[in-house]
Amino acid sequence: MILAKPVAVYLKLVGAAVVINLCAYPFYGPHQPDDLDVWSILNWFMAAAMLAALVTTWQRRSAAGAHDRNARGMFIFAAAVAIPFVPNWFADIVDGSDSLIMWYLIDSAMPILLWMEGHRLWKAS
Repeated sequence: MILAKPVAVYLKLVGAAVVINLCAYPFYGPHQPDDLDVWSILNWFMAAAMLAALVTTWQRRSAAGAHDRNARGMFIFAAAVAIPFVPNWFADIVDGSDSLIMWYLIDSAMPILLWMEGHRLWKAS
């Protein structure tokens, strides 16, 4: 993959941003201006990173042999994070009926996925 290093850097940066914002949000969230919601902006970057992770894990899974459990496991992990992310994100965009508990689960699992896939892409290129 010719863009492996830039994609790896993007995945790691988004993963780090999610962790930092998740840890910092309790401190600045109540004092945040109404016209600036950091999560609403970060969700767009998370969606792009999630799509990149799904594509790269699918490519690796397709290229790997049938018995490569690691490639298959990473794709399943990416899909398992994407499945709750997409409807929760759309619910947040449409009418704000998203689940805060789902966000905590997503925001805990997605950085792990992004960091692992980013690390793999960096080493593979």
